[in-house]
Amino acid sequence: MPKILLVGQDPRLLETRAAVLAKVQAAVICQDTTESLKILERETFDLVVLCHSLSENQADEIAGVIRRRWPRTKILLVVSNLSQERFHKAMELDGTSSPEPSRLIRRAAELLGKVPQFLTKEPATPQRHQAAS
Repeated sequence: MPKILLVGQDPRLLETRAAVLAKVQAAVICQDTTESLKILERETFDLVVLCHSLSENQADEIAGVIRRRWPRTKILLVVSNLSQERFHKAMELDGTSSPEPSRLIRRAAELLGKVPQFLTKEPATPQRHQAAS
């Protein structure tokens, strides 16, 4: 099962986003900035999601640690508006996403090389009508 590290400042928002990201069938661990740097010293993750509540310096520091220590780990930045996305263009990111749940799930799944279940559609099973006797 893939592992996602979700980093942000607001515990309630992290809890909500963790529930959303769990839909990609991954283990999600939530941490604030300080704790995330500590956990990145000893554990590897498939994806790190940086919430828009982080300052540019915090997000840049975490991304730098990941790139130096775990170069295969994907980094996804949640941005709340286009100016914030441009603001972070200089960072070494694998992607950005709006905070809207279906977009966040889709982007995380893409970076993990998965297809979220809600995007796969089961083929319709033809129904057969039986003649009345």
